[in-house]
Parts: sequence; structure tokens; C-alpha cells
Amino acid sequence: MASRSRGSTTTGTRCPSCGQPLLSQWVGDVAAIKATVTLPPADARLPYTEALKDRSPDSLVWCLPRGPHRAPRLRWTHGRHPPDCPHQHLTTHRCTTEPTTLF
Repeated sequence: MASRSRGSTTTGTRCPSCGQPLLSQWVGDVAAIKATVTLPPADARLPYTEALKDRSPDSLVWCLPRGPHRAPRLRWTHGRHPPDCPHQHLTTHRCTTEPTTLF
């Protein structure tokens, strides 16, 4: 049975359509989901309550704690997530430009 490696699961790239910086990583240990979010500047204030308003019915809100000595790592949010959490809260990346190809 194949399993994911415990190495780096984070990739920092740019969206091929709109050029925004993206953070893409597997979130979870048992049942993981690959999350891709727009990576904001470290000093951007993105509260949890605002992210809840911006999400779509089929997307999740991710908590992004940033530390001085570790790479950004997304965390799940849930119904008991503190509304005054000091970290950035992000939703799935939604590209704002039209695709340039038909396939």
C-alpha cells in the first residue's frame, strides 16, 4: 500500500491564469485534502468571520498560522474555531481571469 511521504507537502507557485501567488498543500493526516489558497502578504489581516462570509457552499476555510522559524502550514477550521483567532483565514483560490485555452 502506498502512502504519502512525510517530507515537504507544501508548494508555493503562481496561478497560470491570473499570476497570484498560491500555497498548495495536503491538509490532514488520515483523510487528507489538497488545498490551494491565494497566499497573501504576511502582514495582511484576514479574520475568520470575514473568510466565512467569502466562502462558497462547497469550499472550506483554512487557518494559516505563520511563525518566524517554520514554513506556512494550513490548518482545518471547524465549528468551534475561535472567532477572534489572530491568524490569517483563507478560502480556496478562485481565479478571476478567463482561461486562454479551450481544453
